[in-house]
Amino acid sequence: MSSHSGHRDRVKKEFRDSGLDHFPDHKVLEMLLYYAIPRADTNETGHALISRFGSLSGVFDAPLSMLKETVGVGLEAATYIKYISGVIRRYMDDYTSLHNIINDPESAKDYMRHKFLCESRECAYVACMANNGRVIFCDRVGEGTGVQVSIIPAEIVRLALRCDAVRAVLAHNHPGGICNPSSHDLRTTSIVFDELRRVGIELIDHIIVAPDGVYSMVENSMFPAFRG
Repeated sequence: MSSHSGHRDRVKKEFRDSGLDHFPDHKVLEMLLYYAIPRADTNETGHALISRFGSLSGVFDAPLSMLKETVGVGLEAATYIKYISGVIRRYMDDYTSLHNIINDPESAKDYMRHKFLCESRECAYVACMANNGRVIFCDRVGEGTGVQVSIIPAEIVRLALRCDAVRAVLAHNHPGGICNPSSHDLRTTSIVFDELRRVGIELIDHIIVAPDGVYSMVENSMFPAFRG
């Protein structure tokens, strides 16, 4: 048995015995990369990833093109990291679906915040609800760059009508900024609000998710219904 193999076995046993809570971020990545890099010192690669991207979440949020350029990573390991980040997002979607009632700003923020895990570009989602607030459909309705996403109001109306929604919540992210809405965000919200109202559907909030927090336009009195 090689020294690398022995070290990997010890790290795996440490995880089995005690879990990840006491692992530093680079060691979490070291063990994760065992399954993508069969023979190499992934401890050094874990350090390199944290050094470059700043944190574990920064690694998972990083674009594949930047991950594969990191010393010791390459295409296969970068693909595996992005796969794991996608699994995390799917897990959180599945977890929150057990609590899929949106009836106030707090529940809207809780439901939407995990949609944007590991996203490095702006994207948008709409959640469509029944009259009791139960989410009956949620899907991505826009994807853009690192600083802006294009939302087509007609597409949101079509989706909401298709699932017989009574209410809807819009959400998008600011992956590299703060969660406060821009003037473009406010204009888009007003347009979507008006277009949905024309077909008898109530847009009840617009959530913005960013590294510094989660913002509700209703909670901050920036919603069209409050602004006139």
